Amino acid sequence: MPDTETVRAVLHMFNYGLFVAAANGESGPRAATVSWVTQVSFEPRLVAVALRKGTAICDAVQHSRRFALHLVGEHQPEFAQAFFRSHEAAGEKLGGYSFGLSDRGVPLFGAAPAWVECEVVEEANREGDHALFLARIVDEEIVSPGAPVLALRDTPWHYGG
Repeated sequence: MPDTETVRAVLHMFNYGLFVAAANGESGPRAATVSWVTQVSFEPRLVAVALRKGTAICDAVQHSRRFALHLVGEHQPEFAQAFFRSHEAAGEKLGGYSFGLSDRGVPLFGAAPAWVECEVVEEANREGDHALFLARIVDEEIVSPGAPVLALRDTPWHYGG
């Protein structure tokens, strides 16, 4: 049986990016900072994201089957931090950031240096405390070409382990 503290320490050594996930749920737009994201296929272009079950963002993705992943720029820790807690939309702002809706109804933030809009093709991990969504990229935009992005290891925050 693995040593829990050793496993936790090893998992804390994994490299994670920071993203703001956004979706339109039953009660409106929701967003959250997430880090468990990876590309899983070239053709079709698929990504995987794990979202904690029972959270507003997980519920919104399960409801709409669509979401966006916004990259967080290296000098934008406040963008990530704004979505550590759940917020309800106030007009065209969520967590203090302006957003618009894509043609598919997904919230998109202009503050992000780049984003991908995704459509869920599969949900997995019934046993775990996070739902794992496999999703096809259906749209994308690079707002700031070549902008360096923020990694979890470059912040005082941690998630995982």
